[in-house]
Amino acid sequence: MKLDAATVGAVLWPAFLGAAAADGVVFTLIDPITVDIFDIHTFSRPAAYTLGFFFFWLVIVASSALSLWMHEGASKAAPIALPDDHDVPF
Repeated sequence: MKLDAATVGAVLWPAFLGAAAADGVVFTLIDPITVDIFDIHTFSRPAAYTLGFFFFWLVIVASSALSLWMHEGASKAAPIALPDDHDVPF
């Protein structure tokens, strides 16, 4: 996979938008103040929103980069032979 500006932008920008949407949905449903881990309030709201956003962004970046890497590997494989028009029975 080549790492030029267009490829990096094609992975990071959609991941940024997806992370913003995921962060909005998750924190609309869950209030970080009400979440206790081992009976300890671990993060303030702004810290939870920030950490949640970066977590979602990293997960979506990894998913997008993996998809791009797998697509490039598949495009280097042997081409699939498609039937000619006259080979179709109807």
